[in-house]
Amino acid sequence: MRAYACAYIRIIMKRTCTIGFDARYAIEGDTALSSYARYLIDAMSRACPRRGYFRLYGDRESKREDYRELASRHNVEAMLPDGRLWRKMPWLWRQHAIGRDLQRGDVELFHSLDERLPLGLGRRNIRSVVTVHSLDFLSTSTFQNPVESTYRRVVMLSSLRRADRIIALSEGLKHDIVSKLGIDSDKVDVIYRGCDSRYNIEPTTEELTRVRECYSLPEHYVLTCGTQLQRKNTAIILEALTLTNNDLHLVVASRPTPYATTLTERAAELGISDRLHIINPTTTADRVALYHMAEVYVLMSLYEGFATSIVEALLTRTPVIAARGTTHEEAGGSNSLYVANDDANALAEGIERIMADETLRNEMTTRGLSYAARFRPEVAAYNILNCYRRINVDIDE
Repeated sequence: MRAYACAYIRIIMKRTCTIGFDARYAIEGDTALSSYARYLIDAMSRACPRRGYFRLYGDRESKREDYRELASRHNVEAMLPDGRLWRKMPWLWRQHAIGRDLQRGDVELFHSLDERLPLGLGRRNIRSVVTVHSLDFLSTSTFQNPVESTYRRVVMLSSLRRADRIIALSEGLKHDIVSKLGIDSDKVDVIYRGCDSRYNIEPTTEELTRVRECYSLPEHYVLTCGTQLQRKNTAIILEALTLTNNDLHLVVASRPTPYATTLTERAAELGISDRLHIINPTTTADRVALYHMAEVYVLMSLYEGFATSIVEALLTRTPVIAARGTTHEEAGGSNSLYVANDDANALAEGIERIMADETLRNEMTTRGLSYAARFRPEVAAYNILNCYRRINVDIDE
């Protein structure tokens, strides 16, 4: 009987393709890297329920409920460093020793979700894919520390050269990878990321009221989201508000950062301190409600790999104004408005136009919602499976 059981297990394992994911950022946090990691793991595990088996390699236990839910699925397993030494030095494990754990776990392909690839995968016959989120450290407009920029460039270039395939989150980012890092264009796949499926669900009136009261939100406001860094260029939105005839407020959804303090100071200089609200929403449900209650979503970044927040706005039927000449146009489509990211007057005019023209507003939100369909999780999963097939890893369901 035992022999039959062992033979059955061998057949099942042979039919199952094991993919390893770097779960460093999925374990905790609400950054773009963290949300992307959980989003991708969720999309892939749903898309491949029979033949896909996914091992999540993290350096510690997670307290996040959404990560625990992912790890509890029948085709997902959370993995920790094999050995007490490596758990005390996770950075060393991720770079040098994880390959041994991948080989023991029969991993055929390792997908790095944080732009860094461990050493030694090739000699263990483990194929590799790296997702690149941003090359902001190469942009002269993003105010990076030169030493940090040099280090990130060296690490990323090493990872991209060793990877079998590279995933860029936008066409603009692929162009930068090829032109600025000298990577072969044929090696790079553009696969847009989407967002949590909860953005498709309209909040109840009670939920909207709860969020408005929880964060002391004004009645009418412009919204912008994302960790506030100087490259986010949010100060231009404050300047635009002083040029509008509407008594609009600005709500900035961000964790605390030094640049957020700079925004507070700039608002005081402009005499609109009472119209700036910097909040840190704690749940996805809160963020969804923020979008639904906003008059306009505005993003004026100087540089961005891919602006998922714009997709979130489209899914919640919030009209979008974004910076022209950036990857924002890939995220927002042709029915959003775009202005130069240094033109406060044009931004103010765009906000007033949307506020005054209900027909325009309805057209933007209806067509924007249709455009956002291309960012569904199942679309991303389908394209990633095609990427894997290009290096002979086929999870054929």
